[in-house]
Amino acid sequence: MTERAARESMTPTGGPVIAVGHRGTRRFAPENTLSAHEMAIALGARAIEMDVRMTADGEFVLMHDPTVNRTTDGRGLVSKMTLAEIRRLDAGSWFAPEFAGERVPTLREALRNIKGRAAVDIDFKAGPADSAERIARILDEERFDDGSLVTVFVRSWNYRKMKRLPKPYLLRPHYRNAAMTAQAAREDRVEVMGLRRRSFSFSAARAIADAKLSLFSNVMGRDDNERGFADSLRAGARFIQTDRLDLLVPYLRERGLLLECAPTRSFSCPSGARDAVKFAAVARTTPLRPAALSAAAPCASGAGAEPAFYRACK
Repeated sequence: MTERAARESMTPTGGPVIAVGHRGTRRFAPENTLSAHEMAIALGARAIEMDVRMTADGEFVLMHDPTVNRTTDGRGLVSKMTLAEIRRLDAGSWFAPEFAGERVPTLREALRNIKGRAAVDIDFKAGPADSAERIARILDEERFDDGSLVTVFVRSWNYRKMKRLPKPYLLRPHYRNAAMTAQAAREDRVEVMGLRRRSFSFSAARAIADAKLSLFSNVMGRDDNERGFADSLRAGARFIQTDRLDLLVPYLRERGLLLECAPTRSFSCPSGARDAVKFAAVARTTPLRPAALSAAAPCASGAGAEPAFYRACK
């Protein structure tokens, strides 16, 4: 099938789309922090992607890089540092003075903070062979086995480890080819397939649809804009992951396609939920930063924002 034929064969997204905040929202707050999660939810994200690594003493923390160098005032490998050592680091000042004193959160803290307000997408970076069981134990203890939507991104190098992740949590592999997609679809915990923007094609989207998997479209990069959003919808995406929630959320909302609640495992709103207000009112376990969050609305609407750290609003 040609790319043009594949495009024409697709059924565009007609139902609610879940806006996924990449590392929370790294354009508006220091990535992978609780402030980034709060900002993402305030901007309209109903799923939060978070990068997870293990410390030397076996604790899971949120950190994208192998080292703490880029996003804290410290230096060293996450895997060689204890949780206590990482706790002492400032994870906010590098981004902007308003976030001085921000700490690196544990996975458990992040889960508690967004429970009932957004779905969880865990990008598991590194850990021992029993990492899947350890992560599942934390998810169970934090009651994410109650029908809440949890997806875990798996790469080829950690697929065997995370394949041991038990139900009800879903694995989210990335698209490689049609054969791999068909094989992954036979796994009972694979219902979602990721597709990177740099490898995006309607032929790939067609293979994902044919395998009866939901498309998780990553648009970060140069097409994190209306072009990338439009392609994702044309390809039938159920999830769109972005660094530009300020652009994606209004784009989806104007078209009546934005899911306005914390989705369940069936990718829909819980029974009886009317709107996002119910979920925004859930008690938080971390204090908000009023100066930061007060600018979320004007930024999302396209207006300029005063705080200097609102880089994407400039």
